[in-house]
Amino acid sequence: MQDHRPKARRVDQPIAALIKDLKQRGLFEGTLVVGCTEFGRTPWTDAPGTLGRNHYARAFSGFLAGAGVKGGMAHGETDEHGIDIVSGRCHVNDFHATILHLMGIDHKRLTYRYAGRDFRLTDVHGNVMRDILT
Repeated sequence: MQDHRPKARRVDQPIAALIKDLKQRGLFEGTLVVGCTEFGRTPWTDAPGTLGRNHYARAFSGFLAGAGVKGGMAHGETDEHGIDIVSGRCHVNDFHATILHLMGIDHKRLTYRYAGRDFRLTDVHGNVMRDILT
């Protein structure tokens, strides 16, 4: 994971600067800032002798800030190996439902029927994560 430190530094300061700027201009409470990984990572790799970690769809990291999100908290936790979710399980559909809710959109009202199946931005699942909202 030491190889990822420079990558984290490249985004850490700009994100902090964005949030600071939004707060200074009085825009933070009305602006939703969203960041998310494209997938999680396993604590192992399948290829012998290689560095890095495999893609892992069961756990990922993301953040929400501003626009009605509680600040200074973490939601969800994996075990010490990053394999199993031990608390605060959040499906990607829940994450999307929460983002839409914070934007003033009811994700359940965006349902449309096509080829005999209901579709929406959160598929036909997803619950707003109310415990992270102010």
